[in-house]
Amino acid sequence: MSSRTIAARVALAAALLPLAAGCSDDEPAEATQQDGPSVAADRSSAPAADLPEGILALPARGPGEDSVSLAAGRYRIPLDDSLAFDVDLPTDTSAHDDGLFLATDSFILKTELAGDQYGVPRDPCTDQTIVPTGPTVDDLVQALTTLPAYQVSPPQPVDLGGAHGTYLEARIPAGYDDTKCDGSAIQLPGNPDTAVSGPAPYTGHWWILDVDGRRVVVQQNCWGCSKKEFARAPEAPQSITFTPAP
Repeated sequence: MSSRTIAARVALAAALLPLAAGCSDDEPAEATQQDGPSVAADRSSAPAADLPEGILALPARGPGEDSVSLAAGRYRIPLDDSLAFDVDLPTDTSAHDDGLFLATDSFILKTELAGDQYGVPRDPCTDQTIVPTGPTVDDLVQALTTLPAYQVSPPQPVDLGGAHGTYLEARIPAGYDDTKCDGSAIQLPGNPDTAVSGPAPYTGHWWILDVDGRRVVVQQNCWGCSKKEFARAPEAPQSITFTPAP
């Protein structure tokens, strides 16, 4: 399966989508994203004039750029034509694929609709084909908690942004041998055209939510973080609220 590298920092991004270097002192980690159609055209931010006071639109990307650097503030990011989310972002955050990925320090916040095609890899290491799990929050949670390679916490009920759902914490330990995996990377759950993979170690917060009858997944991902470093993850996910798109 072909893939494109997701580099660690905006400075390294060029035409690539950055993912985290990790919080360790090791060399920056790399991750890969499955090839697929661009989602940028479907996630463009609303004009600032249409937004409530205090809510910002993502700035337009410059010519030839795949990302944009953001000032601190609360931003509205569309998920599609009818649903969006507002989120508080600190300074030095960069937005990629029109807000699908929000990179802050070594952490990547990914928020997306999880419709019928959303699923888990058949095997995160050796067969990274995304297999749909079924349409409900419970369907996806059951598949995530039995996912090979990952150490997944027991499901916890959660409310986030006005939506109810389930919270999971997922880990791939540093001792996991990712050299046996396709591309030396372990696949994450996702939509087939936006799923990413990366090396061990990995830690992630996963929220699987029902937003007015629509399934939404929020992932906060870090490659290379220790438990202590991951505990200091930015609190952007907790600031999310869901809202109708303009």
